[in-house]
Amino acid sequence: MIRILKFIMLISRLPLSLFFSFQVKRHKLNKLSRLQTILYVTCLVAAAGLFIKLPQAQAAFAEQIAIDPRAISLANTVTADPPGISSIHYNPAGLSDLGDGNLISMGAIPASLNITTKFEADPSVEPFHDFKGDLVIDQIAGTKSTNASGRMYIPLLDITVDAMAGPVFGVSHRNPGSKWTFAYSAYAPYAGGWESGNNSPARYEGQSVTLQHLIYAGPAISYKINNNLSIGGSFGLGQSVMNVNMEMRSPNELTNITKILGDATHDMANPIFDVTIPFPLFGGGIGPYDSVGNLSFSARDDFAPSYNLGVLWEPLDWLSFGAVYQSSTKAHLSGKYKFKYNDNWQRMVAWEGSTAIMQIVSMIFDLPYEVTSEQTGYVTRDVEWPQMASVGIKLKPVKRLSLLADLHWAQWSSIKQDNFVFDQKIQLLQVLKFMGYNGGAYNMILVRNLKDTLNWSVGIEYQALDWLSLRAGYENRTASTRDEYYDALYAIPSLDYFGAGLGIKWKSIDIDLALGYMVNKSYKVPDNGSVNMNSTQLGSGLNNPYRGLNYEQETAIYMGGLKATMPLDIITGMLYKGIDLVNPFKRSASKGSLKAAGIEKPVDSSATIINNLRYEGNYYYTEDIE
Repeated sequence: MIRILKFIMLISRLPLSLFFSFQVKRHKLNKLSRLQTILYVTCLVAAAGLFIKLPQAQAAFAEQIAIDPRAISLANTVTADPPGISSIHYNPAGLSDLGDGNLISMGAIPASLNITTKFEADPSVEPFHDFKGDLVIDQIAGTKSTNASGRMYIPLLDITVDAMAGPVFGVSHRNPGSKWTFAYSAYAPYAGGWESGNNSPARYEGQSVTLQHLIYAGPAISYKINNNLSIGGSFGLGQSVMNVNMEMRSPNELTNITKILGDATHDMANPIFDVTIPFPLFGGGIGPYDSVGNLSFSARDDFAPSYNLGVLWEPLDWLSFGAVYQSSTKAHLSGKYKFKYNDNWQRMVAWEGSTAIMQIVSMIFDLPYEVTSEQTGYVTRDVEWPQMASVGIKLKPVKRLSLLADLHWAQWSSIKQDNFVFDQKIQLLQVLKFMGYNGGAYNMILVRNLKDTLNWSVGIEYQALDWLSLRAGYENRTASTRDEYYDALYAIPSLDYFGAGLGIKWKSIDIDLALGYMVNKSYKVPDNGSVNMNSTQLGSGLNNPYRGLNYEQETAIYMGGLKATMPLDIITGMLYKGIDLVNPFKRSASKGSLKAAGIEKPVDSSATIINNLRYEGNYYYTEDIE
């Protein structure tokens, strides 16, 4: 990054007169109006200003990670230079820059999410003691964990796998000379997931997590108003999915007291107490670092609509502006859950219903008293993916060089909390009200209070050869979670996003290759820093599994991308050849047994579909790369 800034400073110190004299011959600035000249200088200053580091918010979310290889190589800096068929997401107006006829794009984006967490005891926090006065040691203190793999949900098959990959698929059509372009695509604008393992210290806030939104039907349309201005829009039908599996524990003073009293009364017996409040108290109690059970649920919404609107203005051949608005997506997730309770929890619940008096007291205070090893049923959750907007600029100081810059805004502040609604009273939630939780026995509420984000990104593309483009980009990737509400369930902190890639033209096929790298070397949550993780205040949040621990996280995301774009007749031709190879009737006809009389050669039934496609060898992007 330091080298990039030094390079920018060097460029900014070049005399403007030298730059303009270089441009006079190409752009004939002497014929431009004064307003156009002022606009040019203003754009240069604005583009340079985007390189200045803005104040960085803490914590990021998993939006726009694995959508398009060209966008990855430019670190999402594509609003003013949309990436082919993926313009449907980044700026639908960019579809007007595709060529005539029927085109198809296919590819994939594999990704790997690596999260390393460290837990260190805070020496300033008063430790817990048992009934003998000895220290109670948290076995997690001094440990670290690395997730085992990524995680994603596969529609139709209805399975979750330990891998991460995004699809790249789309088709487009435009009649020759028409101003209308029609397209369709499938992609995942939001994706994230990881698997930490059964014995990982991170299991108390996310042993495994999957959170994604897939657009499975994305029709789009663009209209070229004139040679300089295009508009476009797209509609998306999407599927939102959330799968979570996590252990549960609650290290606080009250749980420790139950363990102290349980141990102190373990060998005591009294006939009076046996018929009123039997020993041991609390069935032996639950230690502050004991696991009380496991929560797992899987919920989804298969019909969550959204839309995108975009505009692309190219007033000069060396200057382009782009803007896009992406609507919010509201999903109502529903699915099944399972609470599994450990033996120590079951003993405590059995104690609460062990006598008639205990049952009456439990009913008065709405405490569980019927023992069960697990609770199962249906859970719902409302999710809102935020509305977003981006603006971008593209400058071409020389014909083969493109400089790009974007600003990205997202309204994450619309999300105040996560509310999981269960179809029955949950025993754990019934007990947690005595620790300050006031969400009720049917609702598991996690406070979020997310905040809006404003990220910037820059990119560069150089046409090194007629058939080869070189690309690179950087995004200052900040997002929404506040430090005081951070938890391992949304465990992706602020990231630096680096991208690089190639564009290759081979005959009638465009190939995009990309590598992406997102990194945060160290994100720290000091003890008592988050009410959703390690608060020492009783009742400050629903879940504080790491009380007394300092939390540190290192995050790295690796991505690769491959996309091929070509005329549709190449694919149909390959299909026809494949069918011919396995067609038994054709082989019989070659021997004369089934040959139809009067037919000398097969009729190309696809001619009416593909007769508008270009001749082989022509580029199908309207911009002349020369």
